Amino acid sequence: MTNSIVCDVKDNIAILRVNRPEVRNALNWAAQEKFAAAVTAVSQTPAIRVLIITGTGSQAFVAGGDIKELSRRPEKASGERLNQVMGDALTQLTQLPIPVIAAVNGDAFGGGCEILTACDLRLAAAHARFSFAEVKVGLTTGWGGTARLARLIGQSRAMELLLTSRLFDVMEAQESGLIHRIAPAGEAILDHARGWAQELAALPKAALAATKLLVHHAAHHSLAETRQTEREQFINLWPQADHLEAMTAFVEKRKPVFNRRE
Repeated sequence: MTNSIVCDVKDNIAILRVNRPEVRNALNWAAQEKFAAAVTAVSQTPAIRVLIITGTGSQAFVAGGDIKELSRRPEKASGERLNQVMGDALTQLTQLPIPVIAAVNGDAFGGGCEILTACDLRLAAAHARFSFAEVKVGLTTGWGGTARLARLIGQSRAMELLLTSRLFDVMEAQESGLIHRIAPAGEAILDHARGWAQELAALPKAALAATKLLVHHAAHHSLAETRQTEREQFINLWPQADHLEAMTAFVEKRKPVFNRRE
């Protein structure tokens, strides 16, 4: 029996992979709990600089919850469990002090699209398709996806995608802002994701964490409140080693080397 969730770390980059290709990487109870545990483990590993989330194979990223298994759990308590385990895990993703990249290797439906909205950067294969399919199974989003989607692409676009549950392609996903980059057809998406992760890992870790915090703060607070948080983060970063290294490297006309003092 294969492990439904695989999380490997190499060169300070973690790759969390949903590994259930036989069911289009749909998440059953066990996979949901392992996904949540993997996110917690990443949060407790300071050496990790970037997290990549992907799926096994080229057919699907994540096809949401495993309906075959979940259909045997009609009681309200099961809905509460499903909502809490993955909802909390995706909230934790947004709170990680490191960049989180979604490497969308194939179709993302339902909960798979909700996972995307909790990632900071989103890269997709050219053949990937998307659908916020919850209405088609008599549900709403359950893992925080509606609020995050509305903030990412705007209320009007989010409303249409959520109400219709329609299928849309990677070009439309990029045009709307749901996807940032598209990997060329025939090229390994994980190679592109690792390259992006390596670029991020070379940047000042503390500045990345502060910037992510600020962007999320701005989505939920007033301009004045965000300005105050920005002031605190900026002043805190000013005397730190990475900022001093950047200024010294500029004066010396060389490339800065960050993250040497941790």
